[in-house]
Amino acid sequence: MRTKLIRLFRILFIFVFISLVVLFRPVKSETNLLRAVFPRENNVLVDLSNKFSSRINVLIETSSPELSENIAKEFVQCSKGFKVLSVDPKVVLRKYETFQDNLLSDRTYLLLQSQNYSQVSQNSLEALYNPVLPPLAALEDDPFLLFTDYIMSLSDGGQISGAIFYNDKYYNVLMLEVNKDLALSPTVLNKEVKKLVQLQDNFKSDDVKIYLTGTPIHSYYASSRSILEINIICILSTLFVIGLVYIFFSSFVPIIPIILSIGLGILAGFLTTVEIFRSIHILTFVFSTTLIGICVDYSLHYFVGGKKIFKSLTVGFLTTASAFLILLFSQFELLKQISVFTIAGLACVYSLVILFYPLVLKDNFTIRKLSFEFSDRAKHIILGFVVLVSLVGLVRIKFDDNIKNMYVPSKDLLQAEKLFAQVMKTNGETSFLVVKGDNFQDMLEKEELITDELALKGISFQALSKYIPSENRQQKNIALRKELYKKQLDNFATFLNPSQKQKLLNKKNPEKYLVYDKDFEFLNSFLVDENTSVIVLAKAYDGAISLQKDISSQIEKCRKICVDLILPIFIILYLILVKIYDCKSALKIILPSVLATTFVFGTLGIFHQELNLFHVLAIFLVIGFGLDYSVFRHGGEDASKEAVLLSCLTTVISFGLLGCAGFKLISSIGIVVSLGLVTSYILSLVCIKSR
Repeated sequence: MRTKLIRLFRILFIFVFISLVVLFRPVKSETNLLRAVFPRENNVLVDLSNKFSSRINVLIETSSPELSENIAKEFVQCSKGFKVLSVDPKVVLRKYETFQDNLLSDRTYLLLQSQNYSQVSQNSLEALYNPVLPPLAALEDDPFLLFTDYIMSLSDGGQISGAIFYNDKYYNVLMLEVNKDLALSPTVLNKEVKKLVQLQDNFKSDDVKIYLTGTPIHSYYASSRSILEINIICILSTLFVIGLVYIFFSSFVPIIPIILSIGLGILAGFLTTVEIFRSIHILTFVFSTTLIGICVDYSLHYFVGGKKIFKSLTVGFLTTASAFLILLFSQFELLKQISVFTIAGLACVYSLVILFYPLVLKDNFTIRKLSFEFSDRAKHIILGFVVLVSLVGLVRIKFDDNIKNMYVPSKDLLQAEKLFAQVMKTNGETSFLVVKGDNFQDMLEKEELITDELALKGISFQALSKYIPSENRQQKNIALRKELYKKQLDNFATFLNPSQKQKLLNKKNPEKYLVYDKDFEFLNSFLVDENTSVIVLAKAYDGAISLQKDISSQIEKCRKICVDLILPIFIILYLILVKIYDCKSALKIILPSVLATTFVFGTLGIFHQELNLFHVLAIFLVIGFGLDYSVFRHGGEDASKEAVLLSCLTTVISFGLLGCAGFKLISSIGIVVSLGLVTSYILSLVCIKSR
């Protein structure tokens, strides 16, 4: 009967696995961190971040404005993989000149609306005698220099200007937008960014320097460095694992089933995840593929214990799966994906070992005796040290959820970002107000209601309606200009003859309005969609979206949820172990993982290492790996001590090397997992006596 049942389960396993392969459909691999921590229904912040993080800023530094413009033109011709958003000042100025009667600066509009004509006249006189900027329109057509005032109000944002003079140098700014299709493929995008980096070197000379800034540039350098580090770490880890397996088993044969089980486990986890979710996040692979490493433990224990370890193997699988099952109840898709990927992968590996290893591996392997035990005195010292560090460190623990601190760029990139901010007169505290209208004109009108209030408060901003006023605002501008002429033209414009004054007073209203067209494509960055725009403020503002602040707040929320899940996970695991064993045995098995968790947090607190989301996520790896050490030691099979030691060494070496990575997110995982697993193993020796 038992044999028939096992055959039935083997057939069922093969059927399920083949079904997953057959039902597989191509899905998008999500690389955006925000998609991992933001619910799908909260898309505004994610869309804004994607929009403003998909731009590459090219800052061209030269000794003359002519050279700056020439280099900019050459650079644009060579940058074929990106859409250039930068403006041609001459083209835009010609367009504005055609509709100059329709345009007023925010300051002048508010003054005319309040009928403060004397202040407008005073501002016009100051502009008239300003030696820096000559009038942009003939005085007989624009005696109050309202058009010049309007253009000057735009140039403050650096949008409508040629070369910018700063610190005895001339700078030209190009904005390159990453194509949507290109952005979906990080590998292809990095190839295109690499071409820009090569162009940067090609144009470099004594008179020319080019600085590249923006998220794609940071991603390129970070990923390039990380890929090299990860490749080196993978090679070293593989060599260490192969060496350890050979030392313990005096044979390379165990490597084959281990590799096969890992591959099938990862494949099963991936196929199950993509069946349930519309996309799979890259961080799901980072965490879940490392969790599949638990399957190495399953194989190792079978190699030395055979069918006798099936109970311990089953308990280990149930406890680990239960630990990650609770992540399904979080509101974050990343945690749900990790849960599904891990449970499915481990279920696959567990089934392989239970159902198929007995068919292939008839005899157990002989393992070298290398384990050790602590004396009672040493156990007391170790336990006291762990408790002391936990108590002292936990009260000093601090968290850092600022997304900027999770990545430290190189000095050259930091210098480029600082210079760009200085040239463009930004302070890094940008915030956004989102405006949605029934149509394009309605959106512009709603924008103008908000920007009028901002202008009254003296808050600097940039908005689409500042460059392309609504048709309604253009009509008001024309009317306000005419009213100004009626009230002040005779007193102010004494340099005009009567016929010129009369011509201005009798001038007909324009039949057309300034509209958004291809000449204004550089303003596309203000549009979320055709009827939704953003107002960009130079500083934080109540009610506005601050990308850095709001993203960090969401990461903090995700981190708190993860921390809050740790205690329920341990309670559930304890209840499961009580059901399988007894209260005392359950406490001995779970205590090493509990103490290892507090010890890791305590150690980081003592060394003033602020915890981030990825430190906390790594704790789930510690629980998953570490609990198995106690379960198998409690099983008490003859060679379980050596198998547990080998499992610990292979995992700690791999994650210890990750801790040396330069990318903070990766090193955070490596440090926490390696420290937590060493502690879990040592405490399993302390809490569970060898039989």
